[in-house]
Amino acid sequence: MPLPDFIDPSPDRNTFRTERASVADLPLLRALKDACVAQMRAQGIDQWDDVYPSVALFQADLSAGTVQVARGDGALLGAFTLDAKLDPLWADMDWQPSAGPVAAVHRLMVHPAQQGRGLGRQLMARAESLAKQNGAGAIRLDAFTANPAALALYAGLGYRRTGGAQMRKGRFVCFEKML
Repeated sequence: MPLPDFIDPSPDRNTFRTERASVADLPLLRALKDACVAQMRAQGIDQWDDVYPSVALFQADLSAGTVQVARGDGALLGAFTLDAKLDPLWADMDWQPSAGPVAAVHRLMVHPAQQGRGLGRQLMARAESLAKQNGAGAIRLDAFTANPAALALYAGLGYRRTGGAQMRKGRFVCFEKML
């Protein structure tokens, strides 16, 4: 059953809606990314920078229609990309056979002012719902080993560790969840 467009992350917060992003959202996505980078750096996490995720990558995601955003109170609260692009560095992971195509989540972002309120969990639930609607049998993703919040989020949502990959910024853990 698909998630409703309006999701209440907590009883004392305003609702937000998730929807496919448009090309007009590029400046908002860039600002969201910049806020997330500043927050990660303040926590000593050197994961994202000017190289990744790049403006060109966001433009490609937007053109492909693969970016979902969460909006509330006139602001962009979070976003993620859901597609079928599996990083070549994931090739040797301990993946389970999937009953259907495999989806991948990339660039999950929650505005720092919204972190700790369950929005990341809600966005991942939305990603799973969309993947199922598109016939996917599994979702795969990676998370930076120096980002404990991301590692805890995916483990807490039932994602299974499948191995690790060395990327430009360091070691990443790969995760998979069968749908």
